[in-house]
Order: sequence, then structure tokens, then C-alpha cells
Amino acid sequence: MAFRRFVVQCMVLSLTSLSLVLGAGCGAGAPEAGSEGLESSLPEEASLEVSEQELQNCKAYNYYHDEARNPRGPNRCSNSCDCDGMRTCSSFGWCQGVARPPVSCTSPQYYWNEAWNPQGPNRCNSSCQCDGRRTCSSFGWCQGTAR
Repeated sequence: MAFRRFVVQCMVLSLTSLSLVLGAGCGAGAPEAGSEGLESSLPEEASLEVSEQELQNCKAYNYYHDEARNPRGPNRCSNSCDCDGMRTCSSFGWCQGVARPPVSCTSPQYYWNEAWNPQGPNRCNSSCQCDGRRTCSSFGWCQGTAR
């Protein structure tokens, strides 16, 4: 009996809190939908768009992204930068494909962003730290024709 009374009290408190929260945005003192204060807090559309160059930087074997932390939910995406490695964003908003497909690091299908190398941009320890068919020179630089 005491437990039932406790549950009812919690439900009443929860409903009261919910009505206060919902009612706070309404009434005479509430900001209007078109007010300047509200508009200034919204991000501009231009800042939300991802350029084609940025999308290409995200599609790399060494691009690591924790899809579980995506704003739309785990494995949900708005563009390929929300997906790990070589995975892409489907038209339905889901990450698809294999993040790190088993291809040779000298294959043209091997995408590696040399700018992120630990030794510095275009620096390497092996050819697997160079993009596509580029190779690592004996001096530690990626050499050959880039994409």
C-alpha cells in the first residue's frame, strides 16, 4: 500500500514538472517564434553544410569516427563524415559499407589521408602511410602521383 502511494506521488510530481516545463515557453512573457534572440542562437545553414572537399577528407582508411556518438543515433548519419573509415552515408541516413576493407595499401582503391600521418603531412614509415599507389621513399616522404 505504501509503495502504491509512493508511485502515485511520483507520477503526480512528474506530471506537474512536465506541465511547468511545457508551459514555460507559452504565454505573454514567452519569446515569439520569429524573435531576434531566437534567430541569433540558431546556426546558419551555411555552417551546417559540408563541402565536397571535407567529405573527401572523411573517406579515408585512417579516418576514425565513433558512430555510436552520432547526433542522430548510433550508425545514423547526415553525411559520410558521420561514418567511420571508408563507410558512406546511405540515402536513408544509415552508415553502410566496410570501414577498412582488406585491400593492398598500394591499390588505387586504398584511400589514406597523408596529412594525418604521425610523422607529419606526406611523411611516412611505409608505403601503407601513402595514398593509393604512392610509395614511401627511403627519406621518409610519400612519392608518386597523388589522386
